Amino acid sequence: MSENLEHADYAKLVDHHPFMLNRFLPDTTLVYTNPAMAAFFEAEPEALIGKRWLDRVGEEERHQWHEHYALFMPQAPRHRLVNCVEGPKGEPRWVEWTNTAFFDDDGSLMYFQAVGIDVSQRIQARTALETNEERYALAQQAAGFGVWEWYPQRDEILWDAQCYRMLGLSPSHTPLTFNEWLARLHPDDVERCTKAVNEQLLKGNEFIIEFRYRAANDYFWVQGRGQVFERDESGAPVRLIGTHLDIQSLKSVQQELTRSNQELEQFAYAVSHDLRQPLRMVNSYLQLLTRELGHDLSDDAQEMIHFARDGAERMDEMILGILDFSRVGRKTSPMEWVDSRAVLEEVMGFLKPMLADSGGYVHIKGDWPGVYASRDELTRLLQNLLDNALKYVDEGTTPEVTITGRQQASEWQVDVQDNGIGIAPAQQDRLFGVFARLQPRSRFEGTGIGLAICKRIVDHHEGQISVTSPGEGYGSCFTFTLPITGHYQ
Repeated sequence: MSENLEHADYAKLVDHHPFMLNRFLPDTTLVYTNPAMAAFFEAEPEALIGKRWLDRVGEEERHQWHEHYALFMPQAPRHRLVNCVEGPKGEPRWVEWTNTAFFDDDGSLMYFQAVGIDVSQRIQARTALETNEERYALAQQAAGFGVWEWYPQRDEILWDAQCYRMLGLSPSHTPLTFNEWLARLHPDDVERCTKAVNEQLLKGNEFIIEFRYRAANDYFWVQGRGQVFERDESGAPVRLIGTHLDIQSLKSVQQELTRSNQELEQFAYAVSHDLRQPLRMVNSYLQLLTRELGHDLSDDAQEMIHFARDGAERMDEMILGILDFSRVGRKTSPMEWVDSRAVLEEVMGFLKPMLADSGGYVHIKGDWPGVYASRDELTRLLQNLLDNALKYVDEGTTPEVTITGRQQASEWQVDVQDNGIGIAPAQQDRLFGVFARLQPRSRFEGTGIGLAICKRIVDHHEGQISVTSPGEGYGSCFTFTLPITGHYQ
């Protein structure tokens, strides 16, 4: 009686067990399945009995089972196997089986008892993770960046494989020390990079530095970005994470562009300088001709000489404009922190005669912070814009200009609003070109190069310049922005 009760309790336990339980013969014919396994396949237990489970798997899984089958022996009867089976709707499902083989007294395999767990979600998550990791690795390689971690308190720097690969170095499982990292920097970059890193450790802001690192064959340009991600109770940095980006090709292009621009600027300067000599000679001989012939010249001849001299003088002004244009970024004061309001006051001093002659007004508003700029170029920029605003007005109109500074998160914006002649929308795009004149010389004097110089100055400071106007007769607003950090060259 007791044995029957124990058997009934065991059968009840098996039927209500949450794991899939089954028994099958050596050819994988099922002779028993519990309700949990039947529910997994959305079938009744009786519908699975007498069927080979091997028929529900693919060719690869069958081959896997035959290799697995060979492992079972009386002294090693239990093994685990994860296989992919076909779900009730034909979808792939993964089950981790613990298969136990039972042998008779002479060692012949009689049947298997199996316990299965549905691990589909785990396998799918692992597959998705592996896929994402593969994509990430390919993206890293394509983008040319590696990831690093730095633990300053224990002086360890960990690089991923891509950090080593981009430099042609063999990966190492031994962490770098900061001094070892520093030792491979180009000597000209050591002081600058050390200062940037130390400031970042103190302030905790993101840092971006460019440096040359000794690779397998030569120095290699790298952009390093990093941020403190963990601090201890005293606020000292514990862990930093960042990237190394391959910028070797970019630097090569930049260096070639710099060299090419320098050659063009030198060429423009030389040509402009040399062209002035024959023009001065032409003008001098025209003056001599006028004095020599004096009143013997006819009115037509005097008019022609006047046109010739006027043309030579205008050509000289244009050449001087080209000289000014070519000097931007070269023959000027260095980049430094300057007081923008002090620069504006200096410009207003230059404009006093013009304001007195025209009776015009300049209203100053807004924020005028310290900016990282060339003082000479900032002065020239503000002077050109205000000069134009006061100059280009209709006859009989008193010039009135409002200049407004606006300090924003990462840039400083200046608006120069005037009540001048305005600009037709179709003409606004070509306004900043060299020698671009929208008005005839008979109406307004000028070479048409002032705004081109403004744009070149703003470009040199890595800013933006633009103009807006409702149209002719409605005034204009010139706007430029400059970064308020000193990271640009």
